[in-house]
Amino acid sequence: MPKTVDLCWVPVTRPLVSIVTPSYNQGAFLEETIRSVLEQDYEPIEYVVLDDGSTDDSLDIIQRYSERLSRWEVRANSGQAAALNAGLQQAQGELLGFVNSDDTLLPGAVSKLVAEFERDPQLWLVYGDAVYTDEHSRQTGPLTSREFDVVSMVRECDNHVVQPSSLWHRRAWEELGPFDEDAWYFFDFQFFLQFPPERVKRLAAPLATYRIHARAKSTGADAARLAGDHERLARTFFAGDRLPESARSAARPGRASAYLLGAEFAYEGLDLRRARRYVLRAVALQPSRLFAPRWASLLAKSTLPRSFVRRARARRRSR
Repeated sequence: MPKTVDLCWVPVTRPLVSIVTPSYNQGAFLEETIRSVLEQDYEPIEYVVLDDGSTDDSLDIIQRYSERLSRWEVRANSGQAAALNAGLQQAQGELLGFVNSDDTLLPGAVSKLVAEFERDPQLWLVYGDAVYTDEHSRQTGPLTSREFDVVSMVRECDNHVVQPSSLWHRRAWEELGPFDEDAWYFFDFQFFLQFPPERVKRLAAPLATYRIHARAKSTGADAARLAGDHERLARTFFAGDRLPESARSAARPGRASAYLLGAEFAYEGLDLRRARRYVLRAVALQPSRLFAPRWASLLAKSTLPRSFVRRARARRRSR
């Protein structure tokens, strides 16, 4: 008789993935976000939801899923970066990430991201593409990430990393974190800029949805705060020691870009004096910007009476 061999099955230990969702008055979208994480095909996932003092029905939604969450907490409102820091500092995972309460993960996203870390243990950050959705969860077009290029990202003041489609290694968080709690919008951009490019991998595949709606930060719902965070970025991070040495040659044009983009949001918020001040600061850093029609036009429009700009905008919207 042939000899039988007992095969001993050894389970493969996969890395724990910790995902944090911060939420503030996003009850309209929060359940879809939670379900997108809970329904991932990857295990193990530690999922933490932090409500930042919502006054809508967010708490009812969280409690509905409380038994399936690893942890949830209601906090006094302290801002998105502070809430994320609180969640991520307590997270136990080897791989970390966050999904805002108006975005979602697409099916299989976590498995695809983890597979890249398993393929290359030297990686610190993996990110992919996303799909734009509207307030009704209808897909409206692709959001394509770009290759990780810190010089270009600084020069243009433009994040190539699609945040909801990303995971990073705990070692990166311990070395480069936490998020800057003085930042209102750019805290993740500042964090990603510090990653060594050789430890970053981009996947050309949609892994998440990115929602555009009236109250989204990225759409300028609070134009004044978004303008102010562009100024803060230009004045502090782009001019400071935490900017990677490899990108410091782009610091001056990057600061100019931040001021100019901030000027557009200030103009959108009808703060014409601030818009004009930001354009002039950009031109002082990089005089050639004044020859670009986009910025020359913005400077000219910022000198108009506010009542005229408001009426002109109302006429355009009524057409």
